[in-house]
Amino acid sequence: MANKSGLENVIKSVLSVGAAEQNFAYPPYVADSHYNIVTAFILDQLSILYPAYIDALLPFIGVKKIAVTDGHVLLPDDYRNLLGAPSISIKPGGGNCEDNNPVIIDTASEFKTANLKAGCRSVPITMVSKGEWDYRTTSEYAFPTYTDPIGMFSAPIVSSSGTTDVVKKSIKVCPYDIARVEVMYTKKEQIYRYGYIVQPDDTFIFDGTTSVDSPWEEAAFELLFKGVFALYSAYSRDNAIMEFSQILNKAGLF
Repeated sequence: MANKSGLENVIKSVLSVGAAEQNFAYPPYVADSHYNIVTAFILDQLSILYPAYIDALLPFIGVKKIAVTDGHVLLPDDYRNLLGAPSISIKPGGGNCEDNNPVIIDTASEFKTANLKAGCRSVPITMVSKGEWDYRTTSEYAFPTYTDPIGMFSAPIVSSSGTTDVVKKSIKVCPYDIARVEVMYTKKEQIYRYGYIVQPDDTFIFDGTTSVDSPWEEAAFELLFKGVFALYSAYSRDNAIMEFSQILNKAGLF
């Protein structure tokens, strides 16, 4: 079944408004570039607006429960933006909630199930500025606790992977002996490519075997269409298309 929000359908939908053929008046490399630009913009905005538009963002949401090393949480390789607040699991008495045999937890439902089985509860980590961090971690009265933990984005950490050094974004947390942190985040997008086959009349047809399509689902179609159409109208310099794009823009992308 075709993906309504995939490259092929979005570009076909954009071209259909101007009754334009799929030819080199709107080359595939321009079309997929527009699609990638709009994808990056949408992910930025949806991450800021979270939890609004969660249905559209869902294919790009990741959840990980990550071990803390020397007070730092190394964010996943596919991390793009933080969604909401990180959280920790604590016991009813306020201590660290650790499993004797930790398991990899990749979804929010698995995280909740593990907590319930262990009699634990989730506590959000308050993300703070450097100034607030320095104050809280040196204060006798406001020092972070398991029931009131804090976090701060810190300088990227270089870790070794074989013979290659990998630079990872990180979050510093306090109390420093927190065992693991659950992070919900927006995943990085790939560079999506519109594969095509040129026809004798210089039109082209979509070639799925050479394409790199996106994981966007139906809920994102309106956002993608509006964004790509706005860029297409500027590229085409067609007055009628630009006028229609202005009508769409008045409705707002979000």
